[in-house]
Amino acid sequence: MVNLIFCKRLAISGVVMFFFSISTFASMSIPYGWYVEGNLGSTRQIQDNYPVDSNSSSSGLGGSIAAGYKFMPYFGMELGYTRYANTTIDDQNSTKAGSNRQYSYGLAGKGIIPVGTSGFELFGKFGVQRIYSSISITNATVASNIGLNSGQHSATGYYLGAGGEYYFSPEFAVVGQWARANGNKAAGTMDLYSVGASYLFG
Repeated sequence: MVNLIFCKRLAISGVVMFFFSISTFASMSIPYGWYVEGNLGSTRQIQDNYPVDSNSSSSGLGGSIAAGYKFMPYFGMELGYTRYANTTIDDQNSTKAGSNRQYSYGLAGKGIIPVGTSGFELFGKFGVQRIYSSISITNATVASNIGLNSGQHSATGYYLGAGGEYYFSPEFAVVGQWARANGNKAAGTMDLYSVGASYLFG
């Protein structure tokens, strides 16, 4: 009976120490260093120049990767690439005419606000990006009927992002964020809502 009570107390102590260790690590994110980040999520086009007689669907799976440097607990810089879901372009009868492939490269500053010692950080990103758009025709007859032409476009504009990350250890964090690549009507303006992970090298 005594041994059973002792084992229970030992097990409880072990669990307490485990969660204490997690909370201790979470409150100690590395203050500076190189980091990499990867994200997957849903994309959406909010500006386009498709024919008025067409319908388009831009929602789907997209993702981003980034590499950067954290100069201090409150600021970093990163270079990233984002691939958006292909946009399907149909006529009014929902017959596919073509598709648009879009991606972007960007350079942004990252402002960071640690939330006490919880391991949770809020951040905002602002920078410049180059977005690329490539329209391909899948049905020439339908495309001709609605006035859709193949072609490639690109535009340089601002890049915005906002979100939060939680550090399970000084190096590893899970990330949730929104990011926008602002182009023009020809190249498009795209949003990405994503979740992912980052790793900070001390």
